Amino acid sequence: MLELDLDMEADLGIDTVKQAELFAAIREHYTIPRNDSVSLKDYPTIRHCIKFVTDQKSAAAPAAAPAAKTRARQPELLDLTAAPQEAPAEKPAPKAAPKQEYPKRHIRHVPTIILAPVEQEVIKKLAPKRPVAIFAEDLDLAKAFRAELNKHRADSYIFTPAKTKLKDAITVDFRDVPALEKTLADFAAAHPDTQGIVYLPGCMVKSLSAETAAFEDLKRYALPLFLAAKYLSGGLNQAEAGHTTFMAVVTTLDGGFGYKTKDAYDPIYGAIHGPTLCLRKELEKSAVKLLDFEPSSSNQVIVQKTFYEILYSDKRLAIGYADGKRWTMVGKPVALDKSRRTTELEGKNVLITGAGRGLGAMFARMLAEQHKANILILDMMEISDKAKRLTGMSEAELKAYKMGELWNELKASADKATPATLEKEFTRLKDAADMHRNMEAMRALGVKVHYYRCDLMNPAAFKTAMDNIKADFGAIDGLVHFAGMERSKLAVDKTVEEFNLIFTVKADSAINLWKSGIVKEKGFWAMASSIAGKFGNLGQTDYAAANDYVAKFCVSQTNRGVRAVSIDMTGYAQIGMGARPGVEAFLKSQEMEFLYPEEGMQAFLDEIAYGKVPEIILSGSLGKLDWDKQLLYEPNFSASASSGYHFAPRLEDLLKGESLAASKEFSLESDPYLTDHSINGTPYVPGVMGLETFAEAAAVVTGAPPKALVNVRFAVPIKLLRNKPAEVKIKAFTLANGGGVEMRLESDFVSPKGLRLGQTRTHFKAVAASDAPSAWTPAMRPVLPKVKKYKADLATIYKTYFHGPSFQVLDGIISVDKTSVLAVFKRPAAPLWKGTQQKLVFHPLVFEALFQACGWRDIQFDRSMALPDAVGAAIAYDHEPVDPETLFLYGVFKGRTDDNRSLYDAWAFDADFNLAAELRDYAMIPTPI
Repeated sequence: MLELDLDMEADLGIDTVKQAELFAAIREHYTIPRNDSVSLKDYPTIRHCIKFVTDQKSAAAPAAAPAAKTRARQPELLDLTAAPQEAPAEKPAPKAAPKQEYPKRHIRHVPTIILAPVEQEVIKKLAPKRPVAIFAEDLDLAKAFRAELNKHRADSYIFTPAKTKLKDAITVDFRDVPALEKTLADFAAAHPDTQGIVYLPGCMVKSLSAETAAFEDLKRYALPLFLAAKYLSGGLNQAEAGHTTFMAVVTTLDGGFGYKTKDAYDPIYGAIHGPTLCLRKELEKSAVKLLDFEPSSSNQVIVQKTFYEILYSDKRLAIGYADGKRWTMVGKPVALDKSRRTTELEGKNVLITGAGRGLGAMFARMLAEQHKANILILDMMEISDKAKRLTGMSEAELKAYKMGELWNELKASADKATPATLEKEFTRLKDAADMHRNMEAMRALGVKVHYYRCDLMNPAAFKTAMDNIKADFGAIDGLVHFAGMERSKLAVDKTVEEFNLIFTVKADSAINLWKSGIVKEKGFWAMASSIAGKFGNLGQTDYAAANDYVAKFCVSQTNRGVRAVSIDMTGYAQIGMGARPGVEAFLKSQEMEFLYPEEGMQAFLDEIAYGKVPEIILSGSLGKLDWDKQLLYEPNFSASASSGYHFAPRLEDLLKGESLAASKEFSLESDPYLTDHSINGTPYVPGVMGLETFAEAAAVVTGAPPKALVNVRFAVPIKLLRNKPAEVKIKAFTLANGGGVEMRLESDFVSPKGLRLGQTRTHFKAVAASDAPSAWTPAMRPVLPKVKKYKADLATIYKTYFHGPSFQVLDGIISVDKTSVLAVFKRPAAPLWKGTQQKLVFHPLVFEALFQACGWRDIQFDRSMALPDAVGAAIAYDHEPVDPETLFLYGVFKGRTDDNRSLYDAWAFDADFNLAAELRDYAMIPTPI
């Protein structure tokens, strides 16, 4: 038996649609006439329904009063068991809105660090005696910059929280915002001709941890930058003839704006980077530079490179220095691999902030429709009875209600009624009505929908909401963070309070959600972010700070082994900023392409379901807003997520002629030949399959397989421990000045809990080259016997070697002495794959035969089993997919290296001495087996 006082929705899971159907069935069964004044909210329990029947049948009892709730709820949480005033069972379930048509184009880009050599130097000079403001916590670094400024006869003032007796040092606690603001206002009044800002608080090492506090960190590390621009921009916008003004913002994250490191760094770097990108567009007359260095960089390097960027380099804004090279960030078009889902969503409990209206509401609806996830909405709207009334009104009825009943209510209130207050109140009610309607539509799809009313800025309300969600669901499966605000104003016009508000709603709340423990350890995080945090936008310093903060939060979470993704979106047509006439006209004049809401939300949803990267950019052309051409927009980009090659199958990032990131899973199912390359029962990926992988990867990047692979290193073996699949990442990028394509096979160790541990391991590496010199000369040709007579035949060889049938590539050894070995390759009868054979481009079995032939000499004369360690050059003289039936193999022993590796040159050729493959400086290392 069910208890009569259980709440039908909260306790029994009977949503309002089902309640309406139940009520209709009760009326029909007991022949109770329809009464349009009856509201479901008055009958939340079974006992209330029983009383409804008895009251109606007796026709004498007064209407039933609402019962008290059986379970304590957060004070501001609305009773969502209530239906609109008119909720007949006969009313059909809400239909999905018709899908909007939009042009098919590629909008998905991945932030990527690429080499950025200086294109054209622009020589600039500083004005003597005009002051420069240095902001720093590290006094040694500040003094190093001052020393360099002295060489240019520029005065400098150091703003620092440190106590110091340095000349012209101004001590102020950056976290004391009123004091800092007054100090800067006074300084600006005394020095209206300030010509430069050097901003150094980001030169620190800070990790993401339980102590991370977004707003407190903002005050210390980022807000001083905003205030410096607010009060000192007057001087920066007054460049003297022949001289420059400048702003240099320097951080020491990783030399690549957080995209190179695997550490879980603090997102506060984003609150420094984002505003700088915007300030560049507000300080058009200044040389603005955002520079990121490796944490290990010396003060001398930081100072020298910074002044080079200010006074000599090109106009590019964002520059990183790492590994002795100059880098920048671009957004590269990358296809999403939808062949395998990475995040299961069906039946999962997903919390969506800001899902009451706009894009958040559309996303929630699409998530429910396409993946049948349960939707938990966190928003601050009140769904009142008055708002619910609007759900059943037509457009004409809404207009009449607004201009009649609502307007009269406002005029009768104590406050003065104006058209502005009318519009505000009507919008509030209409948004709440739309939200309620959207929730009912999702419930009609058969998923659970729950609403938790909460102001993210209210700590008490936030805690109550989190406690209630945990009480209802425990930890949830995923979180999508749409909540945010935007109010565009130039830095000189924006107040600290406005900056803090915009940052807190988006960024501080994201950290609070993380620290609340609301998401399961293996759950996912998705952040709705903006391109303002990637490319900057006029008047959006605060918005960019918040959005790059959450983007870097996702990168850090990914580095911790947590699935997290930031979706950095451009402007949308007919929604948000794109709906404001003035803003829309301006953006169109800048040739910026808008996204369509369904287009963007579908890409957002697909990224959660199928993606792996921690951040993507969704954008059409940015037009004139992309000053440095950072978005590599290709509307017709159609790179398949599959390369068509077996050893570089899944493309994650490809820029033809430039770079590649792909992945390959080695398993006994996809690569059955591994069974024949096992040592002590453990399958090892053969080094020659590493060569094949590199050749295929280079072919994807350049369009054709390379003739040679040089500087090959087999550093760490790839093993299938306990026969479990091993996934490796394939990284490739072109070297400057035609130096070839540098490639690596990498992997991360991931714990059973999904945590990435230790540093990324580089297994194999090589450089693909279009050519390589041969060491083969007629004088080196061995004498070939007229009749093949073997000193060791196949059966003898593979009693010693561990290789199985598909890797038994030596037919026999013709001769072997201390200086050389002559052998015969024979294509194995046993295939590498079952059924259809893969198309290969670099003759891995021929190179395997050369490896084994050289190794046989080591066994015979050095009594050691050796495995491949390095190759100076591996040269393939054709790229035919099928190996010749037989070849001669000749290896010349060149001695031993200082570290006891045996060194060889070796060749594979036919009876006419036509080369098929060549090894130069092939090194083997003795290995106990």
